[in-house]
Amino acid sequence: MDTLKDFVTVLVPLVIIMDPVGVLPFFLVFTQNNTHRERLKMAAIACVAACIILIFFGITGDAVFDFFDISLPAFQIAGGFIFFMYSLQMLHLIPGGIKSTTEEQEEGITKENIALVPLATPLLAGPGAITSVLVWQKRTDDSLSTPLLVAAIVLACIISYLILRFAERIQRALGVGGIRVIARLMGLLLAVIAVEFIVSGVQEVIK
Repeated sequence: MDTLKDFVTVLVPLVIIMDPVGVLPFFLVFTQNNTHRERLKMAAIACVAACIILIFFGITGDAVFDFFDISLPAFQIAGGFIFFMYSLQMLHLIPGGIKSTTEEQEEGITKENIALVPLATPLLAGPGAITSVLVWQKRTDDSLSTPLLVAAIVLACIISYLILRFAERIQRALGVGGIRVIARLMGLLLAVIAVEFIVSGVQEVIK
């Protein structure tokens, strides 16, 4: 039960940070001149690439921490602030541009294939998702092992692919207003997770 709880604790925030629902409008705009088959292919390539990027950091996290001599509490606090900035953007309390710059978005509109850039990175596997994977990989006191972390990453990317695959149907069903409501609810949950990260890091520093 604890293992399942830890798995869900990683999976849910990771899906929120990757924010495939928020990426969905960009995906539709970027691929408006592509056929349905081309759109599905781009979604698949983007999610596979994002999965590989996140798994790489999930496996090599210890080496990154050791190379730069970074402590887990420091990374938790920094990661918490990054998550909080993401949440404020999802809540539309600050301007966008954290995941991708205006230039990257404009380039995505003009590119014929946006699967790797900007869709895979920085939209899906952006700084927030990479930070979260590094922090969870470093939490040796948790029962979540590296294989479960990898499984959570794979499942999060599968969920992202399914959302992009059925992007048109989701947009028709929810509309712009519905997508914004979901994004704000996820942003609120991410803000709580961000605060928990910061509090946990501060408590470790005090100890």
